[in-house]
Amino acid sequence: MRILAIDSSTPQCSVALLQDQNILQELTSQGKPAFSNRLLELVNRVLTDNKVRLEEVDGFAVTTGPGSFTGLRVGISLLKGFVLATEKPFLGVGTFDALAATVETEKVALCAVLDARKKEVYAARFSRGRNQWTRDMEDRVLAPEALCGCIEQPTLFVGPGATVYQNVFREKLGDCFLTEETAQVRSVAAGAALWAATRFERERSYDLNTLKIQYIRKSEAELNYKG
Repeated sequence: MRILAIDSSTPQCSVALLQDQNILQELTSQGKPAFSNRLLELVNRVLTDNKVRLEEVDGFAVTTGPGSFTGLRVGISLLKGFVLATEKPFLGVGTFDALAATVETEKVALCAVLDARKKEVYAARFSRGRNQWTRDMEDRVLAPEALCGCIEQPTLFVGPGATVYQNVFREKLGDCFLTEETAQVRSVAAGAALWAATRFERERSYDLNTLKIQYIRKSEAELNYKG
């Protein structure tokens, strides 16, 4: 089975191609052009490098948030175009589930963090069991200081938000704040592909109406709307 996975919820969008539980190739953007341009370029490169046509992919996976509002909409729109063009199934993957799937470590606790702006973070907490991550906390948006109140044991922090607020976490958590440069070994798109591969046969869908973005927080337009 071939799965083409895309992530545009994090600052560096990525694309990965999986075949039979193995990542054939993954690419992460390095510049700052529009999300749409970057994603299409990465998709084209991955497919071309592996001599695979879009219609030869068996299905698609896409991260559904939380994350960049604009990025999420671009990624979802691109996936919808692929599904409509190929009539192949898809699976939406929570961004934190995908991020956790990128991590290889012996640590027993994991906290995935994205910068939500406005001095807040998106976060989810996981524990290790039977060689997989199990959620201990659903996706939340909260102040980094409040997130520290949810940490009760030494925890590996991963994700862009962990870097942005590392000083806060170190000050508040001390030895409970753990980081490893080698912990995140794959792109978020590769994590989405690996997560989807174990569930694709039983959870895949052809109905695009079932694909929902997990914004977690209202957009600026919604917050400012007075009607």
